[in-house]
Amino acid sequence: MQKLVDIIIVGGGKVGIRLIELLKKQENYDITLIDNHQEVIDAIKEDFKDVTIINGDATNRKVLKQAGIKTADIIVAATSNDEVNLLIGMVAQTYNLNKIIARTANPTHIKMFKKLGLNEVISPELTACSNIEKLIIKPNIADLSISGKGDCELIDIKVKAKRVIGKSIGQISPSKDYIVIMCEKNDKELIANNDIILQEDDTVTVLVKRKAIKKTRKYFTKNSILPSI
Repeated sequence: MQKLVDIIIVGGGKVGIRLIELLKKQENYDITLIDNHQEVIDAIKEDFKDVTIINGDATNRKVLKQAGIKTADIIVAATSNDEVNLLIGMVAQTYNLNKIIARTANPTHIKMFKKLGLNEVISPELTACSNIEKLIIKPNIADLSISGKGDCELIDIKVKAKRVIGKSIGQISPSKDYIVIMCEKNDKELIANNDIILQEDDTVTVLVKRKAIKKTRKYFTKNSILPSI
């Protein structure tokens, strides 16, 4: 008997549902769907009685463990929010999955998603990109608490503040509000790791809570005294 492939799909929108429909035809997938909207779950549960459906926030490790991520083969982050999909993909990299797939609606994010080690990127039309080599260096995002309800954003910040110039990324990231995920030095893009030293005019890409965007920008760009971040 052929072994079932355990797959977790996050997001019960059009992309997630279409994926489930395609996979069910092949009959060798054990599918778990995660969505944090009860009305979405209520609308689809009758059509997918053989799919395990979990109401929860997939950026939360407890929810991912409930979905069986420790033994899953594949996870697909297919929500309509690129930042949430990126965060799910990065959390998933701390588990032993065969493949991590993320949806992006913004073509400018594809390169970044790939650089951060997501195996494949899919468009809303389900066009899969080719596999890429796994990256060894990954940011530690275990301490960043984001609700997964669209309250985070990817922003680029040019480093100007003396408080961060000369410091390593590991000294300033992650905080309770943000995490540095990439750093551009002399037109060269680097995946963030704890040993990179920030210099003036470096550009950092930060995943940050929306409510903390202004404070985080000031932290990296202004020399005035700021509250602890």
